Amino acid sequence: MEKTRDYGFHIYLRGIILLGFTLLFFKLLATGNITNFIAPRMMPFMYFAAATLFILGIVQIWRSGSKNKEELVCNCGFDHGESSTPIQSILIYSMFVLPVVTGFMFYDNVLDSSIIEKRGFTSSKQVVEKQQQAGAFDGSGEKEESSTSDASDTSRAEAYLDDPDSYMENPEEAKEGIDEKLADAPLEHPEGFEVQAPPEGYYEELKAEMLEMDTIVVDDDRYIPMMNIIDMNVKEFVGKRIEILGFVYRESDFTKDQFVVARFGLSCCVADASVYGTLSNMPGAQELKNDDWVKVSGTLTSTNYNNFTLPYVQVDTVEKVEQPDSPYIYEYY
Repeated sequence: MEKTRDYGFHIYLRGIILLGFTLLFFKLLATGNITNFIAPRMMPFMYFAAATLFILGIVQIWRSGSKNKEELVCNCGFDHGESSTPIQSILIYSMFVLPVVTGFMFYDNVLDSSIIEKRGFTSSKQVVEKQQQAGAFDGSGEKEESSTSDASDTSRAEAYLDDPDSYMENPEEAKEGIDEKLADAPLEHPEGFEVQAPPEGYYEELKAEMLEMDTIVVDDDRYIPMMNIIDMNVKEFVGKRIEILGFVYRESDFTKDQFVVARFGLSCCVADASVYGTLSNMPGAQELKNDDWVKVSGTLTSTNYNNFTLPYVQVDTVEKVEQPDSPYIYEYY
């Protein structure tokens, strides 16, 4: 009888933990802070998870009150009894209790420029030319991949001719160093970012709409496709007025007047967050600090940065603003 009561207590405790996760999900959903962790298109899974955990928690608590041993065990042939020592039980339950407690106690921070410094903007497999030639959207990526490969081969040949002895001593290290240089382009997504396929003709229609605008206002709902279009068609947008909202970020080799107006884009969750941003220039920009949220207006032009042609905003007005309720951007089609 004593063992049955102990087992019932463990079932009750597990039910409480399940309800704890349910309440944590409910808190994130009710406050809207859930979008600080996942993209809106993942919300149906969160609702399903919250409902499932709630049902399982209620079932566990209901089962724990039974005095019938047959109702407490599943008779599946495995031992589901409690741990042999109290310390072992505490350690196991702590693994589930701590995430719930910390979820209620700690503030929901958002990604900032410190994450960009650690992750960087670039990837060895995705360079700016791919977006400029629309390879990610029209299936022409094979040609661009070949061109990148040819450039890499040429660079390795040049490295060998410059110092053949050093190259042959560490060929893999030399290759990695060259590949990193080839990828040295700012404002690019990290490897693994999955671009959601837009509807057929979406980019063409949006591009035509943007070209007709007196001032291109980059809104949150269309931030990703609008920036992709500008990246792919820099020359066509030179001279256009543009208005962008984002936070300030600088790389170490920027001049005092240069900065990036950046946003984090989520495809699934914060683990795959990638950086979108526009290189900007403004006299007196050194007064802006990293992570300051600003709304900038200016004229689009182009610049060459590390041998890459990038859109460039000559800023004439800048306004400091509060961080928006939804600091991340997502793909909406």
